[in-house]
Amino acid sequence: MKKVKVTMLSAVICMLLIFPSWASTSNVLKQPEVALQKDVTKAEVTKWYYRNIDGVKEKRLWSITYGYWKTEWMPV
Repeated sequence: MKKVKVTMLSAVICMLLIFPSWASTSNVLKQPEVALQKDVTKAEVTKWYYRNIDGVKEKRLWSITYGYWKTEWMPV
């Protein structure tokens, strides 16, 4: 009876050592997909701003992505 318990305990310990290695190999297979997603170019986000100076309506384009004005003030 004692040999059966020792055998079962050793089998459980071996299984606990094997399963974490399976989990780590499944993550390795997913890494190339993540690497491809990093190379995807995203579109720049811009917004038009308007103002009215002495009855002249003007607009200017602001880059939200990069944080700078893309155009000068121009009449609408």
